[in-house]
Amino acid sequence: METTHRCKHLVTKLWIPDHDPADGYFASTSSSSVRVHLEILWQLEHQWMNIASDGAASIISRCVVRSLALQLPLFDYQVFMSDHTSHQMLSGALLSMGVDPNLHDRIIVQIVAYARSIQNLVSHMAAGMVFPLRAKIRLVTMHVRNERVLIDLATRESMIENEGRGNGMIPATEISIKALKSETILEGESCTICLEELSGGSEVTVMPCSHVFHGSCIIRWLKQSHVCPICRFEMPTCSQ
Repeated sequence: METTHRCKHLVTKLWIPDHDPADGYFASTSSSSVRVHLEILWQLEHQWMNIASDGAASIISRCVVRSLALQLPLFDYQVFMSDHTSHQMLSGALLSMGVDPNLHDRIIVQIVAYARSIQNLVSHMAAGMVFPLRAKIRLVTMHVRNERVLIDLATRESMIENEGRGNGMIPATEISIKALKSETILEGESCTICLEELSGGSEVTVMPCSHVFHGSCIIRWLKQSHVCPICRFEMPTCSQ
């Protein structure tokens, strides 16, 4: 059973780094125009998100698998005014960092748009000054686990199996569900319905066959199928 689905998000952040007013912008005597000091930060990140059966979403963990920084040689700010020149320069930089060429256009459009949006600020700078600019680009792969979807998938598998045996989907009785006991586990294991880890000290609901689950998971399960999702132990039904 597929436990998660994956999706990718490209996040681009651009900003002017903080400067000590006493330092100002450092001068470049070799140029008669404003030059740009552009640093690009490239980051590959994985995040694991859980969407609970009540719809609440939470980030379980995250991991940065690659992080690179590249400082481009100083270049004339007017480069940003040319679509062709800016694209050629920035695409070459992104390629050298290992960024997927299929992402270049989306990234470059945002960098150029931001640079042009601060044109009025740059125009008030003296010739020969250097303008610092930072761009952080994150490609985030989201691994999303949806408890409700997982329970539905597991239930459908159970339904197919039961239908193959001619049983159909028969829910457990309300009385038998309410009679289930809760306890606190000492050692960690996992709920095989939602696949979320059950850490030591967690409160769980125990089936008569001794298998443990999240209370909400097993109750929802038994309202659709009267058999244990692990060992096929049968709970009482109205037809019995």
